[in-house]
Amino acid sequence: MELRLNIENATPEDLARGIAAAEAVFARAGITALQGAEGLFALEGWDIKGFPEDDKPTEDENQAATVWLEADEAATTACCAGWPEDRIPRHQVMELINVPRTKLQAEALPDTWPARKQLYPDVVKRLEVTAGPDRQIDFDIAFVLGWVPERPTLDRVEPLSEDGDRIPFFTSDVAQVEEMARKALKDWTIEIDRDPCDAHVFDPAAGDDDDEFRRAAWRDFDGSLHMEKPPANPAIALTLAMMRGQSMHFE
Repeated sequence: MELRLNIENATPEDLARGIAAAEAVFARAGITALQGAEGLFALEGWDIKGFPEDDKPTEDENQAATVWLEADEAATTACCAGWPEDRIPRHQVMELINVPRTKLQAEALPDTWPARKQLYPDVVKRLEVTAGPDRQIDFDIAFVLGWVPERPTLDRVEPLSEDGDRIPFFTSDVAQVEEMARKALKDWTIEIDRDPCDAHVFDPAAGDDDDEFRRAAWRDFDGSLHMEKPPANPAIALTLAMMRGQSMHFE
């Protein structure tokens, strides 16, 4: 998770200054931004319910919410330093967003990074040509993304992720893949075609030249094809588009 500020006309330098100020507030309070956000969520939920006596936020949640609001104010003050008063927002500007998991796991599992980096292009190529669901590809994707500490194989007991979950069915369960994609890319558009199978993921706020924010499984946005035949099924198509989007982390 990472902090983001929604302040109109702020420069990247302004936003970075604001984020740093907010992070300093959390550090002084000895809590994480996530704890602050959860505290605020509990407080706002209690408000929405009409302040029932039997469902009050805990003292820790109240304190965390207070810290979040202080961090939000500090972020605004730092980001908008020197601005005219009429340009400074008077509402909450801070939110906590998901970061694609690979970006975090590349640092979290440094010992396996060389092997994962080497395996990444092979996984993409196999997704392009596989004729259908392939559990070994599922395993390899989980390893490449850093979800398991070592590369699983079909002849061994299937490992669980660090959260205790089974490795996702990347090549067969389109609903599961779509759910993961929407959690990782909340503000992005996800399009899945079934005849022929294809998938596109893109940030609608990005420009036409921002290829980093537009990924396709088979037919690219300019009409060119990534490979001769479309993916074997919608789950593979969406997984392939998502894996292409991870390429910047494996360069």
